[in-house]
Amino acid sequence: MTTVRSIFSKLPGIAFATLVISGETIAICRGEPNYYRVETTKTAAELNTMYGVSPVQARAMLAGTIRGWHTLPADMDRRGELESLLPRPHDGKQV
Repeated sequence: MTTVRSIFSKLPGIAFATLVISGETIAICRGEPNYYRVETTKTAAELNTMYGVSPVQARAMLAGTIRGWHTLPADMDRRGELESLLPRPHDGKQV
């Protein structure tokens, strides 16, 4: 059984994301149930690169703050299970 503590061990202390609705850059702190608006000229991707946060880690952090830190999307060890449940994009080829 995965614990929140083991989930946290694979996540950075902070990550950044962009709010789709407003385009604002936000900071997500590991384990916190909310996010913080960031006044910056840099994009979330640039900030994540500066802090050594991978895109997968940033998505897991965003999922943790939105859906809960104990959920499958926030668990770096089990993200593959989640991605296998998502529909694959259609590439136009007949199967």
